[in-house]
Amino acid sequence: MTMREIDAVQPNCARIDKQIATLEQEKAQNDQRVLAGVQSVAPALAALNIIGGTYGTNVSIATGNWARAIDRKLAALRRAKKRC
Repeated sequence: MTMREIDAVQPNCARIDKQIATLEQEKAQNDQRVLAGVQSVAPALAALNIIGGTYGTNVSIATGNWARAIDRKLAALRRAKKRC
């Protein structure tokens, strides 16, 4: 899931439980991605990842921006769930 996809998630009462579960699953997989993100930001691999289109995502993961975006979206969905 990309940063853009995380940002695009809008609370939908009919499927909010699934939205929350999906983001929680993404967050759980983050530990595995952190190592890949750090490795891909290394100069030797950066060019290959830029060409492959994964560099921006990997930088977001390596710097923690990705996890913070998921945390913010999960909090927003949980608040919205209380209103559903």
